[in-house]
Amino acid sequence: MSNEHPVLEQAAPEIYRAVILGTGVSGLCMGRALRKAGITSFLIIEKSAGIGGTWWDNTYPGAECDVRSHLYSYSFDLNPDWSQAYAPQPEIREYLVRFATKFDLLPHIRLNAALTSASFDAGQGLWLLQLENGEQLKASFFICSAGPLSEPRYPDIPGMDTYEGRLFHSARWDHDYPLNGKRVAVIGTAASAVQIVPRIAPLAARLYVCQRSPNWIIPRLNHVYAPWEKALFRLKPIAKTNRFLLYWLHEMNRLSFNPSGFMARIGRGLAEWHLRRQVIDPRLRGALRPSYPFGCKRVLLSNDYYPTLMRSNVELIDTPIDRIDRNGIVTRDGQKREVDVIICATGFNVKHMLSVEIRGLQGYRLNEAWAGEPKAYQGVTVASFPNLFILLGPNTGQGHTSAILFIEAQVNYALKCIQEVARQRKRFLSVKPEAMNRYNEELQKTLSTSVWAAGCRSWYKTESGKIIGIYPGFSFQYAKQLREPRFEDYVMC
Repeated sequence: MSNEHPVLEQAAPEIYRAVILGTGVSGLCMGRALRKAGITSFLIIEKSAGIGGTWWDNTYPGAECDVRSHLYSYSFDLNPDWSQAYAPQPEIREYLVRFATKFDLLPHIRLNAALTSASFDAGQGLWLLQLENGEQLKASFFICSAGPLSEPRYPDIPGMDTYEGRLFHSARWDHDYPLNGKRVAVIGTAASAVQIVPRIAPLAARLYVCQRSPNWIIPRLNHVYAPWEKALFRLKPIAKTNRFLLYWLHEMNRLSFNPSGFMARIGRGLAEWHLRRQVIDPRLRGALRPSYPFGCKRVLLSNDYYPTLMRSNVELIDTPIDRIDRNGIVTRDGQKREVDVIICATGFNVKHMLSVEIRGLQGYRLNEAWAGEPKAYQGVTVASFPNLFILLGPNTGQGHTSAILFIEAQVNYALKCIQEVARQRKRFLSVKPEAMNRYNEELQKTLSTSVWAAGCRSWYKTESGKIIGIYPGFSFQYAKQLREPRFEDYVMC
């Protein structure tokens, strides 16, 4: 009788119909769409330890959505229980966790699963996905829903590595570090900073707000919902009417981004009035007034940022930082401010998946295809990268309304493509290069005369000035564009 142990044959790894990257708003929406269509062989991988995407990462004090809560909800899963008009981060994340539970997505989610590379095998018609833990996944379709604003960007300031105090990014907030009585410097004055500064100013002994460029700010018309209002929102006709009205209210905001239009003058006038009303000091007011057109950069909403800058313990620094030394910041005029902590509210690297190595046909790398300037067909598919769908991809950002409107359109588009491949019994589809180039040429032609092409720096642009972040039209135009895929613009194999 042999003493050898029998060799157990390992089961072949499961081949998923789809693997979705990210458990943010778009990833969960894609998962729900697949389940609704009867596709249950899918996996959602998430590098973080919890569900929520950007609403898991951004836990800084004062984190809130700048789109009305009832519009920043899925159209098919309205939430009557928002506490206020602009929902705070904990509520949004709770909403997303409830959504994942309600639509039975939890069994499909794998947390702490960081993706390192993805390559397409044309012979098998499969994406081979390598995880950080060494595991390899196989899937017919790869849906990237990581979002463009997921990788924190630190400022390029000499001496940052020599600083001996505490330093962290707003998207990686250190809740274990108390700011009470500390000397604090916040670098950046954009969306996250205008929410953070009013919250931490009462705690800090001294707060330095380091402004690189000012932003147009308009009033935030927030409102805490009473119990009777929430009760009304539980009535579907009222909830849908409310969302319909909010939709068109936000959609009309798009008109304020036409540089010479009437709404642009109203928008700028409102921002000017808000600045004059809240900032009495003419010198400070001048430092806070942008020199670029209204809408060129993201327009911010705040009622308490300007008043906070007039506190006795707060100083706005509009002189550029020259360097950081071991115990503080030094501006170009030679002034030094010693600080205990530096908070970088400096946004994100808009890379659209360039932090992960992605190889398409013939091993073609996505970062080579884009060469630093991302582009896609209708913001969703990329030539030479079959069965890859990017949610909130290049040129699908918006400065006037809810990202969820764009996400739902993209999810429905991706699903129809997946179903068409199955219907035709093909292995994959890939957008034709000429179709992608034609789409982007037309898009860039429209953008070249827009307010976003004016002389301001923003995350919408690359270093060369090409606008890769924003869609120039209304959300209903984009949704109509994606309603039915133009399969003549694709090849199927």
